[in-house]
Amino acid sequence: PPPNFLNLSFYTIRACICSGLFNVTDSAGECGVPYENRFAMPTPAPDQPWYGFDYGSAHFVLMSTEHFFDPTSPQYQFLDAHLKSVDRSRTPWLIFAGHRPMYVDSTGDKHSDSQQPVAKLLRTYLEPLLHEYKVDLALWGHHHLYHRSCPVYQEVCLDQGTVHVLVAMGGHDLSDNVESSNPAWLEYLDYKHWGMTRLTMNSTTLLFEYIHNDDGMVHDKLVLTK
Repeated sequence: PPPNFLNLSFYTIRACICSGLFNVTDSAGECGVPYENRFAMPTPAPDQPWYGFDYGSAHFVLMSTEHFFDPTSPQYQFLDAHLKSVDRSRTPWLIFAGHRPMYVDSTGDKHSDSQQPVAKLLRTYLEPLLHEYKVDLALWGHHHLYHRSCPVYQEVCLDQGTVHVLVAMGGHDLSDNVESSNPAWLEYLDYKHWGMTRLTMNSTTLLFEYIHNDDGMVHDKLVLTK
């Protein structure tokens, strides 16, 4: 079973201003201090880096995977209320995003902050919200490759699920630690190319494209319609 939040090491002195949920060695959260002070976002309070905004016909909701997101947390309560408040007649597309992925093709499962344990926590606590409020698309990073899921809920492909896209192929060394057999929800996988993505949408159609850096060509695309 996924680890309980209470069993995770968290909050060193340096981490109080930003992230302290995971006991990682690359940063105890201090990296978020200059970010939060230099790049103003519409966050509800200091050290609460979750927010939403309209862009064209979509509403984007951003979460922090480095802060608590269980149902008793301020972040969960914000996300629940905020997703509920989105006016789908004004912004028919609802797009969710966070750093550590909710769905990931990875062999990382040894520690509480590895990809698979965190993905299980995200599915346990937050996937029901994405399903309840009919989130169309979820974008994630952290594991350095590109992959796209089917519309999925509870690891099962279904028409009313959310499409999850991992867009972490922007320039860091690529990750090739993928599972020996593709997960049932996986529709496209690429861990050999750097690239970018492009989102084009109107009130009835959303087009999401994955483009390789080396040839500038579209190698995967997703089309959603209302």
